[in-house]
Amino acid sequence: MKTGTGSSVRRWVDDVVPRRATVKQDLVAGVPGAISSVPDGMAAGVLAGVSPVHGLYASIFGPIGGGLTSSSRLMVITTTSAAALAAGSALQGVSPQQRPDALILLTLLAGALMVVAAVIHVGRYIRFVSHSVMIGSTPRSLPRCSATAPSSPRATSGSSWRRT
Repeated sequence: MKTGTGSSVRRWVDDVVPRRATVKQDLVAGVPGAISSVPDGMAAGVLAGVSPVHGLYASIFGPIGGGLTSSSRLMVITTTSAAALAAGSALQGVSPQQRPDALILLTLLAGALMVVAAVIHVGRYIRFVSHSVMIGSTPRSLPRCSATAPSSPRATSGSSWRRT
């Protein structure tokens, strides 16, 4: 039996369109996430070196676009401080007037790179990274990064990165 493009599009639309029976519960469940994304989005904009309004746009339209294109209902799509810091450091040499345009270009280039990686199946190599490394590496590195940041009092006082 041959499956046509029309039936796969119809299936996708059926998955994306909210079900009438659960619209109220979905709206109630989405309110805390929407409220908490406002300060996160503003902080992401500041960390990236652009106006906080740009961070709000990212926190509004990112989950919408990601929700329409992701393959899992369990995926959380939001702004992250790590990505904002990486973008901000990549754009450090760009003048403040050109930074929003450069950030859009950087975002489009990163998205194109992700599409190319998906097409050539680069994700298959993640199986060589252990689960404990994937889960445990980020929380352990955060105290180290925050303690050695140039604006940190401990970084300038000469003490080690370990918590005292």
